[in-house]
Amino acid sequence: MARPPNLRQQRFASEMKRYLSDIVREATDELPELSGVLVEVSDVRVTSDLQQVRAYLLVSPVEKQTFAVRLLNQHHKTIRYRLAQQIRNQVKVMPTVQFFADEVELRARRVEEVLKNLPPPGKDESSAS
Repeated sequence: MARPPNLRQQRFASEMKRYLSDIVREATDELPELSGVLVEVSDVRVTSDLQQVRAYLLVSPVEKQTFAVRLLNQHHKTIRYRLAQQIRNQVKVMPTVQFFADEVELRARRVEEVLKNLPPPGKDESSAS
């Protein structure tokens, strides 16, 4: 079982989320392939040695989610360079950044659909007597 993140990891992850949110917003404005696509950094997780950052993205429309994640991972060097410009005085080693689709939103929608499609609860025959 993985250990829970310590305070240092939590602080670093929240800083990375703030910086990456700005960088991703700028990248979506600059990349013509992402015009009309809204990309939001929903969560950031950091390894215990602070050398790997995993950013989870929410993308609207959902159909473009895999495309947007793949495109941002292709531009990871530019994104890492921009991140380095902002945090170079805070870290000894510049972390690598990977983007992933945030599946939590999709799972929540599926659960809501299943709950809507359930038949209404029937009356209990034994309680009617």
